[in-house]
Amino acid sequence: MKRLWKIIFIVLAAAVFGLAAMAIGFSYLPTDEEIGLRFITANPVDLSQVLAFSQYRSCAGHDFRHPTVATGEFEKTPRSMKHYVKAKPEYRGTIGKIAAFAPFDGEITEIEGGPGDQQIWLAPVNANKASPRQWQFVFFHINLDPALREGSMVAAGQKIGTANLARGPEGATDNFDIAMKFTRPLHQPAVDQVFTHMIPSILAEYERYGITEENMSISEEYRDANDCPLLPKGQGGEDADTVYFPPEAGSNEYVFTRL
Repeated sequence: MKRLWKIIFIVLAAAVFGLAAMAIGFSYLPTDEEIGLRFITANPVDLSQVLAFSQYRSCAGHDFRHPTVATGEFEKTPRSMKHYVKAKPEYRGTIGKIAAFAPFDGEITEIEGGPGDQQIWLAPVNANKASPRQWQFVFFHINLDPALREGSMVAAGQKIGTANLARGPEGATDNFDIAMKFTRPLHQPAVDQVFTHMIPSILAEYERYGITEENMSISEEYRDANDCPLLPKGQGGEDADTVYFPPEAGSNEYVFTRL
């Protein structure tokens, strides 16, 4: 019996060691090749429904920072490293009107929140699907199609749900959010600019509306030299641990559609 337990212990120890070694082996920073990948092959939103997008590193909403894909470090001061999608006025306060589409052939890897207001993570299908190093496109405040769940496979351009704009103190808002993250073992997900991962034909759709990869980003140097104003801790939103910006702070850091 002792010999059996010894064998079991050795097998378990080898498995744990192997998993730890694999995690460490896949934990390095994103490579230039990974950072340069363009895999968004379908528009995640219907641009005819959109009034404006907030810029990457804007003072819109609240402090949203993660380590960057380039350095693995946090940028210095509060800033919003995602994009708010501002809907046209007629959609304010609606549920089921603003469509959300799968930006690529991929898999729903994570769902946070309950029905009606969810955070949806999607990873693109690639040649090395089993790799723990994955890009993730994130929708915030989405009402996911009830036929979909974690592990569901989706096709580029497939409607996967609608934005929940019936939020906030008045039960009505005009925006939801999108972001891009990179996951790897032993590290917090890193953040990157969504538009840098769109293929040229999708960027061309945005350009017709006056939205470009260049005008959707505020430089790190500019943001470091021009701090976002902050509301006192505990003010501005439901999450007491989040630092919020005054509503007017990021008003000039949106790019408006022109069609």
